[in-house]
Amino acid sequence: MNLKFPLLIFAVLGLLTIFIASSAQAKDWLYFESINYPLLNDYTITPEDNNEISLKFLAGSTYSQLTLKMMTLVEKDNIGSFFTLPDGKTPATDLYFMNFTPISDNSFSIQPQAIIKYQPDDHYKEAYFYDWTILEFVKLESVRDEINKTLTVDLPKRQKIMIVLLNEPEIVGKASWYVHPKYENQLIAASRDFALDSKVNVYNLYNNKEVVVTIKDYGPKKCSDWTEKEQRLMGPCQDRVIDLSKTAFLKLATTTGVGILSSVKVTPIGN
Repeated sequence: MNLKFPLLIFAVLGLLTIFIASSAQAKDWLYFESINYPLLNDYTITPEDNNEISLKFLAGSTYSQLTLKMMTLVEKDNIGSFFTLPDGKTPATDLYFMNFTPISDNSFSIQPQAIIKYQPDDHYKEAYFYDWTILEFVKLESVRDEINKTLTVDLPKRQKIMIVLLNEPEIVGKASWYVHPKYENQLIAASRDFALDSKVNVYNLYNNKEVVVTIKDYGPKKCSDWTEKEQRLMGPCQDRVIDLSKTAFLKLATTTGVGILSSVKVTPIGN
């Protein structure tokens, strides 16, 4: 493999980012402020004109005086013009650029967190940062809050960070069944990740059966939210990505007696 071409791309993109960030006017920055050492209390900052992304710094996590600069580097509709997106994934938010000055691996005892809001639609979303060393978007581990529609991630240990939410083409996990009194005998489902009235295709990876359902409910309940009483009545919880109506479940299995399908692929169908 010829290394000159990727190195050239790396250099050009690096210079482009530095040029955009350094030439930005004061009004272009979402954040431009100092983070004092020592930080005595948890500290969250959210820009007045953009509440899509916030940064949280934990008390005692800073080892030095830092200056944070952050801006919208590329609007979501234009990200694909500047960066190669992972196969099948599309931007769900703008691409944000942040810079800490100065920074080293010891600047934080606990990494700051980014809390990113998303709009529920017919796509599942994950957080990614752009890794200059491999010229690729890399997925970050996130904590999902389905009620407030946010993803919370620990920022990577980098001086310059670019972060974005991307739409995933599918989810793989377990499926359960239930009976909704309003939609009995209909092909519907409950989801924590897809918008109400959106449609998804559910594919059983073990027998190649599939069904299209309409999201009409919120669920299934996460195992971490089960009460002790629910654990006693229903036994050990298994986290599921979707809860199907009985009618839809029987399109994928011969009986509801199996309780849970251990491996299904859920793919959104664009409206």
